[in-house]
Amino acid sequence: MQKVNIILVGFGRVGRAFYELLKEKYDYCRERYGLFLELKGIIRKSGAVLLSGTGKLVTAAESPGGKPSEPSNWVQVFSLEDLLEEFKSGVVVDCTPSDLKTGEPGYSLMRTALEKGWHVVTASKGALVAHPAELAALAREKQVAIKASGATAAALPTLDVGLHSLAGAEILAIEGILNGTTNYILTRMAEGLSFSRALLEASEKGIAEPNPVQDIEGWDTAAKMVIIANRVLGTEIKLSEIKVNGLRGINEQLVARAASLGKTIKLIGRCSRENPDAPWKVEVGLALLDPDHPLAVVSGSNKGLIFYTDCMGYIVLTGGKSDPRGAGAALIKDIISIYWRDF
Repeated sequence: MQKVNIILVGFGRVGRAFYELLKEKYDYCRERYGLFLELKGIIRKSGAVLLSGTGKLVTAAESPGGKPSEPSNWVQVFSLEDLLEEFKSGVVVDCTPSDLKTGEPGYSLMRTALEKGWHVVTASKGALVAHPAELAALAREKQVAIKASGATAAALPTLDVGLHSLAGAEILAIEGILNGTTNYILTRMAEGLSFSRALLEASEKGIAEPNPVQDIEGWDTAAKMVIIANRVLGTEIKLSEIKVNGLRGINEQLVARAASLGKTIKLIGRCSRENPDAPWKVEVGLALLDPDHPLAVVSGSNKGLIFYTDCMGYIVLTGGKSDPRGAGAALIKDIISIYWRDF
């Protein structure tokens, strides 16, 4: 049995889902993996709350004082540095918003955690596309891990398959549908809805982010593909080097025209190269897929990824719950992968 100290930074939709799922899975993780996953504190802009583990996750705020979501229970007393110093080692879970240009606030908190010898599990893409080489080097120096399943299609196990399941095979190309919001919109438009109505529906169902601009313009897909490529292929591709085209300009007429040709429109991220000596390139844009293409049948908010290999053929992953709970599950899976020796 091993006790794992966890500090959660960010308490938006994904952070809250992770918090609830961690409570739900506490006993299962103890019995199945021999891990006591103890959430010690939550930090967000408005302050922090210190939690106490007593077998299950029990917070001071959950007793008569109320719930962690109530602002009155959040205080400015604790900082990330305070908690890292207090609990000495463990995992920092980053659920902060992604700034794809600066990498903040994830970059600063990840540096702080790594410097102190803590592992990092992240659902935030910003730091990993803005400062990938620097953070990877720091993690190696401190002999700790950075896990990013939550930042690369969440519940769809993209990095796990690319790094572990395909070990020994040469990956020739990668392509995928990596954004549940845009795939839901395109699916509903193929069923007759307008772009605006499909987007509204995605928002009402909790599929779309409150501000879906990064999704709609293709940057979320681009960031995920960059992280996958850099991790799996060992590249150092920068987000600024990518040609990105999202859903802007798509309309019912274009979708109907594609259907009349027997094809499906999907927003696809691709990583490929012209020959083994050429540099890898990533691009994102709309593609017309034939009915027999493996990604053509990926509908709704589901995602999909294809690894093309030299000796294992092509490997297709589809599904992956596109909501905060799915992202929370990916974070827990990454924590388990750090500590469970049979992973």
